Amino acid sequence: MALFDEYESEEYESEKDDKIRLFETQQRNVRSWHHYFKLLLIVSVFVLVLGGVVFYFTLPGVGDQVKAPTGLEDAVRSHFLDVEKRTMTDASTFYCGDFYWIRVEVEKRPDIVGKPNNTVSKYIARATQLPEGSWQITATPLTGDDTGAPCSQ
Repeated sequence: MALFDEYESEEYESEKDDKIRLFETQQRNVRSWHHYFKLLLIVSVFVLVLGGVVFYFTLPGVGDQVKAPTGLEDAVRSHFLDVEKRTMTDASTFYCGDFYWIRVEVEKRPDIVGKPNNTVSKYIARATQLPEGSWQITATPLTGDDTGAPCSQ
C-alpha cells in the first residue's frame, strides 16, 4: 500500500502544480473590458463604412428603372383617363434627375374611328413634381417600332 500512497501523492502534487500554472497563465493573459471595447469599436466603424459604400453604389443613377414615388402612378393613371381618354395597363418608371420618365402601355381602341392615336398602345410620359406636391405630366404617343430611350425628352 505504501507504493500506492506515494503514487497518489506525486499525482496530487503534479495536479496542484498544473492548477497553479493555470492561474498564473490566466493572470498574465487577463484583458480588461477596454480591449474588447476597442475591438468592438473598430469592427463597428468598419461595418458602418462598408454599409455606407454599399448604399452609395446602389443609389439609382440617371436612366435607371425605379419604383414610382408616392402618388406618381395615380397621377399618371388619372392623366391618361382624363386627358388622353385611355386606360393605362402597365407603366415603367425611370429616374432622370429633375423629372421621371414613364413608359406607359394603354389599351388599344381601334373601334373608335376618326382619331389616329386610338391604335397606339404605348406612350411616354414626363412627370415633374410641382412645389405643392402635385405632378405635371406630359404624354407623347410612341409610333412604329420606337420604344423610346429613357430620359430622352
